Amino acid sequence: MEPMLVGFLQLMQVMWYQDSLLLDPTERRSMETRGNKHTLTIRQVQSSDFGNYSCVADNSLGRAKKYMELSGRPSPAEFRSAPFSRSWDSYNLTWGVESYPPLEEVRLLYRKLNMNETYQKPGKWHDVILQPQNGETFTHVMSYNIRGLDHGSVFEAIIQAKNRYGWNEVSDLYQFYTRGAEPEMEDMELIASSDTNLSSLPCRTALAAILAAILVFCLGEVGDPLSFVARPTTD
Repeated sequence: MEPMLVGFLQLMQVMWYQDSLLLDPTERRSMETRGNKHTLTIRQVQSSDFGNYSCVADNSLGRAKKYMELSGRPSPAEFRSAPFSRSWDSYNLTWGVESYPPLEEVRLLYRKLNMNETYQKPGKWHDVILQPQNGETFTHVMSYNIRGLDHGSVFEAIIQAKNRYGWNEVSDLYQFYTRGAEPEMEDMELIASSDTNLSSLPCRTALAAILAAILVFCLGEVGDPLSFVARPTTD
C-alpha cells in the first residue's frame, strides 16, 4: 500500500492485519485509501477470513491503531414491535437478526417487572426455544406471541440466536406493556432504571458478532481518535 499525506504533510503508512498476519492484496482482498478513509474489502467471505482485524497507521508523530472482529455469527437481535400491546394478556414480539448462514436456533427470554411507586423487582425468566423458518434473506425477521401475561403490566425480553458459527451477543433488554400499563410520565424514570445486569441470565455467553465484508477505518492525524464503519457486501 502506498503511503499517504495527511494534515501538515506528515507521511503516513497504513497497514492491515488479520490477527498478527500482515495482509497483502489478493484476488479476493483489496485495500483502498481515499483521503483519511482506509477500506479493506473482502469478497466471497470464507471461514478462513474470520478473525480480528486491525488497521495501523504510522508516521513521524507516532502510531494509531483500530480493531474489529469479523465473525460468521449472527448480529444481535433488534426489536421491531411497538412496545404497547393491544391485548390485555398477550404480546406479539417481533425482531430481526442479520445472518448470512441459516439460523439454527433462537432463544427468547422474558420476565415481568413487579413495580409500584417506590420499588421494582424483576420476576422469573421464562425461557422459550424457537426453530427459525429460514429463507433466502440476510435479515431474518421473526415473531412470537407471548400469551398468559398479566394485564396492565410491564415486561422485558432478550433474544439470542445461533447459526453454524455459534451464538451471537445477547440483545439489549426490550421493555413492553400489556394493555392498561401505559406509564404515566412520573413512572418513566423508574422503568428506565430497570436492572440491566444480565449476569444472572440462564443463557450461554457469546462474543460480539459482526459479519462484514468491508472494513472501513477513518484516520486523522496520529494521536486523534479513530472511528470505523462496517457494512456487508454481496460482491
